[in-house]
Amino acid sequence: MSKPTLKVTKDFTKQFNDAVKKFQYDKVLVGIPEDTDARKETGEDQMIGNAALLAIANFGSPMNNIPPWPIMAIGIRNAQDSIAEQFKVCAQKVLSSLVGGSSGLDAMDTYYNRAGLIASTSVKKVINSQEDVPPNKPSDATMRSRKAIGFKGDKYWLVTGQMRNAITYVVRGR
Repeated sequence: MSKPTLKVTKDFTKQFNDAVKKFQYDKVLVGIPEDTDARKETGEDQMIGNAALLAIANFGSPMNNIPPWPIMAIGIRNAQDSIAEQFKVCAQKVLSSLVGGSSGLDAMDTYYNRAGLIASTSVKKVINSQEDVPPNKPSDATMRSRKAIGFKGDKYWLVTGQMRNAITYVVRGR
């Protein structure tokens, strides 16, 4: 019995290499872009923006006795399976579209945006749920200062919701 022979009818090497380059250089960035950094005035001058608040929350501020709370890492870790699934389906769609005769690069944008939305939503959920954060103590300076301004909530990094709401994603390419 002879082996079946395959007949190459089209060369997809260039399209495949273009797709691999796009996968290699495109990024989904989660955080607070510069254009959403400004905070709405709350009666006093704001000297700090949303991005700086997120950095302080995430990395802490030893000088101000604020411990790190890795909001971003927790949120991404919680969503990593869903994010990975988006990239897996993206790769499958791109490769199958090459066989169909198109570049498949439009599919990449769709799945990159889905991955970004999943990641940014997960980070926001961490802020809302206070996952992996030690419970607040009534003696905590943060809680005392909140009470002094009339805020009744007991969740760290959630007073007006401006920082949380500013968290989003961008897709950047080469």
